Amino acid sequence: MAFVIYGPPVAIFFKDNYRDNKAIVDLAARLTALNIIDVKVCEFSYEAEGLDTDNLLPFVTTVPFGPDEETRLVEDERYNYF
Repeated sequence: MAFVIYGPPVAIFFKDNYRDNKAIVDLAARLTALNIIDVKVCEFSYEAEGLDTDNLLPFVTTVPFGPDEETRLVEDERYNYF
């Protein structure tokens, strides 16, 4: 299962915002460690929000543009979208 995050919610997965999002970040980190989910954040979105990749949490990967990644996952990788 992949979570592609774009827009302002990308800020959840940056170290500076950990305290405000601890519960969801800790759960996402555990599920990622168990290979249950994959969390991907949109580079375009975090740059627009003025966020620095040096502060991205280590279990999160990046994609250039979130909507394009959703399309790729559904069309090329045959993920179900919900």
